[in-house]
Amino acid sequence: QHSRLARITLANYDGECIYDTLVQVVETVTDYRTFVSGITPQDLEEGGSAIPFEECRSQVLELITDKIVIGHGLKNDFRVLGVTHPWYFTRDTAKYEPFMKVDPTGEKDFIPKKLKVLAKDKLGLVIQEDGVPHCPLEDAVAALELYKKHRTKWEKAMSYKMERTKAITKC
Repeated sequence: QHSRLARITLANYDGECIYDTLVQVVETVTDYRTFVSGITPQDLEEGGSAIPFEECRSQVLELITDKIVIGHGLKNDFRVLGVTHPWYFTRDTAKYEPFMKVDPTGEKDFIPKKLKVLAKDKLGLVIQEDGVPHCPLEDAVAALELYKKHRTKWEKAMSYKMERTKAITKC
């Protein structure tokens, strides 16, 4: 089983929704994960408001090219979209080390915390309540607010990584 894109929501730096659409899924869907996604079979029926995947992908690329993308678990989002995005334009709250926790198994140094936990612990926000479908805009804004709150330190770390990359690639 593979995840497919069925809805995508993008917000601007002010937390305003700039893109929100349902996406047609051509494969047979075996689990809509309605309890999390809020998406039902009716939402993706032909003749509905869902747009073709390639149209969505093209529109999203137009919006994010040469822009910093902030989110949680962006690797998964980029994978289902079939896009790559430069690391230096990516701010992923799941991969930002100060937001991570020690891996109790010892297999890795750190593992991501859930967005729900970060939002509660760092922002005092309650999101992704049990039994209620997740709101993609609420999730996007939570990741954005986490970034904004820690932006100075985060960008300092990014500047260091970019300088190191430049130094290494000049060799």
